[in-house]
Amino acid sequence: MGRDQSGLTRAELDLADAFESAADPAFVLDPIADRFVAANPAACALLGYTHEELLETPVSRIHPGELPQLQEVVRTVLTAGHGSTVALTCRTKPGTCLPVEMSLAAFELDRRTCLLGLVHDRSEHRQRRVE
Repeated sequence: MGRDQSGLTRAELDLADAFESAADPAFVLDPIADRFVAANPAACALLGYTHEELLETPVSRIHPGELPQLQEVVRTVLTAGHGSTVALTCRTKPGTCLPVEMSLAAFELDRRTCLLGLVHDRSEHRQRRVE
């Protein structure tokens, strides 16, 4: 398979396009560095950050009250070799707390282990059940 001028294969470019255009929030996390490596526009909109701001924000700031739970899920994903889903609360830039369900899966990126996080905002679901 050929590479384009950026050195990426067609499949890699297609995957990057799918990540960016996904309707649901998606992140790539470096769990060792406590940093976001990438975030799609839906993730930035959910949390109220620009892309640049989010890449400079520690993951632990988004989940301040649930850090032990998040760390345990990350350990499980990294050691078990398969994905896991957890219910957490995300703190937005304006300070709102959103209940979410996050699915995490590990993969290698540039010789480091990262996590792909797919997020489902549960606040809308809860509001519908109350009505």
